[in-house]
Amino acid sequence: MTAAYTTQRLGGLDTLVVRGATDGLTVVVLHGYGADAFDLLPLRSELAAAKSTNWLFPHAPLEVEIGPHMTGRAWFPIDLMTMQLAMIAGKAPDLRRTSPPQLPKSCSMVAAMLAEFGSDLSRTVLIGFSQGAMIATALTLTAPTAAAGLAVLSGTLLDEAQWRTLAPARAGLRFVQSHGRGDPLLSFAAASQLNQLLNDAGWHGQFIGFDGGHEIPAQAISKCSQLLREAALALT
Repeated sequence: MTAAYTTQRLGGLDTLVVRGATDGLTVVVLHGYGADAFDLLPLRSELAAAKSTNWLFPHAPLEVEIGPHMTGRAWFPIDLMTMQLAMIAGKAPDLRRTSPPQLPKSCSMVAAMLAEFGSDLSRTVLIGFSQGAMIATALTLTAPTAAAGLAVLSGTLLDEAQWRTLAPARAGLRFVQSHGRGDPLLSFAAASQLNQLLNDAGWHGQFIGFDGGHEIPAQAISKCSQLLREAALALT
């Protein structure tokens, strides 16, 4: 059963909040394109974390159309036509040289949400899925303070030149990364390149490649639970 939550406006983002202890670990969970915060709220009950853990599930700031009379939320716009054409051709788009203009603003809003909640990034694990994983990775790289941990679930490599420059400053950071070998939206190859970049920069983590698509496997849930336990222990 998902723990009771409240909805608060934090840093300009409508956020589902599950409060733990003031001195507890904070976990920020960022959803993917076209979804909303409710999409990943069940992770709260699937991940093994201390009762003192604080959970923040923000809705992304942009409203986007995802079908006839249907809308979702997004952290930055994407070119749906380009992505659809790439999928028809049987390959995911290469985003390594892409730097979405909205990305820095969305990262700033997540940071402001965290600050308004009263937690510091050094006491926070960022978990992101798909586009949310891109935001989580970018914030981890660009924030003035290192996060307590990062989980990149079906994410990808953006702005490779800048990320390669920034990553060594976060050497030693604990992370979990997972990606499906059959992911039709974001390529397994690009995810592997991101993993290599982070490991080359001295980050501490592992890559969970699995037989599946654009999803979160049980192995990732297990490793994320371990990441949360380690991060919480480091705070004591």
